[in-house]
Amino acid sequence: MSAGLMGQATAQIRVGSIAQVHGNANVERNGRTVPATPTLSIIVGDELKTSRQSELTVQLVDGSELTLSDSTSIVIGRTMMGASRIDSAIALFKGKLHSVVNPTGGSLPNFEIHTPNAVAGVRGTDFETEYIGGKPCPGFPQCLRYTDVGVYEGIVEVRNPTSSKPIRVQVTSGYETTVPCELPPAPPGPLGIGDLTAPGYH
Repeated sequence: MSAGLMGQATAQIRVGSIAQVHGNANVERNGRTVPATPTLSIIVGDELKTSRQSELTVQLVDGSELTLSDSTSIVIGRTMMGASRIDSAIALFKGKLHSVVNPTGGSLPNFEIHTPNAVAGVRGTDFETEYIGGKPCPGFPQCLRYTDVGVYEGIVEVRNPTSSKPIRVQVTSGYETTVPCELPPAPPGPLGIGDLTAPGYH
């Protein structure tokens, strides 16, 4: 970590550090860009970006983990730390983010992933969020931006803040939902029906 970034980090809220990097990834802070390297501290407001065929894992101070797949961009948003948990909002602008949330002290943190057309609020511990722009949404060919949320463990509540219908969908373990454009989340279906990683799906 450069001396400049270290000085800035001490004056701001540290939320975690980089645990692993495969390939190329960068951290943007206050208009400066540095390569993502293991042990680099991450603070509120940092933008993390991975290149093609790259992956980056961030470990938060409460033990939770965020893993960015290739060609993914996130910003660490508002964060509040208490004695036994950390509350966070992560903005996902493109790509896929795998979140494993650690329930410190027996209580789940208030943890949300925000995409341009969806909010996934954690009621569980292990889930994946993907935002796709510029490609037709399956089942909604006129829609060129959508969010997929798949849950591996626990429950995640999904809503679309841009929709005129304030519908919240509870996605349980083994299920996924799609949020197309300004429409409410689709009824959850089993993981793999619209497999997030299936060749040709996107």
